[in-house]
Amino acid sequence: MSIQGKSALVTGAGRGLGKSIARAYASRGMRVMMLSLSGDELERSANEIRQTTGGEILYRSGDVSNQDDVSRTVDAMMNRFGTVDVLVNNAGIIGPARFIEDADPQSWSRTLRVNLDGLYLCSRAVLPVMKMQQGGKIINIVSGLGEMPFPRFCAYAVSKAGAIQFTRSIASEMQPWNIQVNAIDPGVMDTSMQDMIREMDASILGEEVHAEFMAYKRQNILKNPDDVAPLAVFLASGASDHLTGEIGTLRHYRRLGWNA
Repeated sequence: MSIQGKSALVTGAGRGLGKSIARAYASRGMRVMMLSLSGDELERSANEIRQTTGGEILYRSGDVSNQDDVSRTVDAMMNRFGTVDVLVNNAGIIGPARFIEDADPQSWSRTLRVNLDGLYLCSRAVLPVMKMQQGGKIINIVSGLGEMPFPRFCAYAVSKAGAIQFTRSIASEMQPWNIQVNAIDPGVMDTSMQDMIREMDASILGEEVHAEFMAYKRQNILKNPDDVAPLAVFLASGASDHLTGEIGTLRHYRRLGWNA
C-alpha cells in the first residue's frame, strides 16, 4: 500500500480524524497540505506532524465553503508539490442541534455550506489536475446519520446524505479518468465534535439523546481517530484502485480487501 512520494490535501486537518489522516500519510512518505479554519491549532498540528514524521507538510488556514480559500490552497499545493494525488474531504461541523422549526436559517445554511458545498468546491478545484494526470483519489468522510433519522440533527444528517450521493455521482463521472471516489463512515469517534455535543444542555438535546451521547464516552464506545486513519491510507493507495463509489464503515472495507 505504498503512497510514498504522492501528495494529499486533507481538510479539517487541525484536529481529530483529519489530523490523524495527515499524520498517517506523512509517516508513509506522502507530502501533505493541511487545511483548516483553526489557525493556531492547525499550525501546532502541522509542526507536530512534521517533527514526528519528518514529512513534507504545508498548511493553510481557510474555509472549505469559501471558493477563494480553496483555490488559494490548491494553488499553493501545486506550486510546492506540482500535483494533487489525493483529496480527503474531512472538514465538517455538527450544525444546529434543534428541531427543524427551531433551527435558525443561518445555522442551517452554514452546515450545508461546510459539509456539502465544501466537498463540491474542494473536488472541483482538484479534479482538473487529476484529470490531466489521468488518476487520483477522493475520499469523503460521511456518517451513518446520512441514512437514518436522528432527532434534532436534521441539518447535519441532510448534509451527510448529500455527501453520500455526491460520492456516488462523481465516482461514476470520473471513471474514464481513472479517478476513484469513495467514502468512509468512521462511526462515532472520540473527537472535539463529540465533546461539543456532550457539553450541550440536556434541555437542548433532549434527555434521551443527551444520555445516549454521554454513554458513548462512559462506556468507551468512541473510536480513536488513529484507528480509522489506516483505512484512508488504503483508499489513497493503489491497493484500492478497483474500488470506486463505495460508502461504508471499517467493517465494510475489510470485506472489500482492506487488511486493518
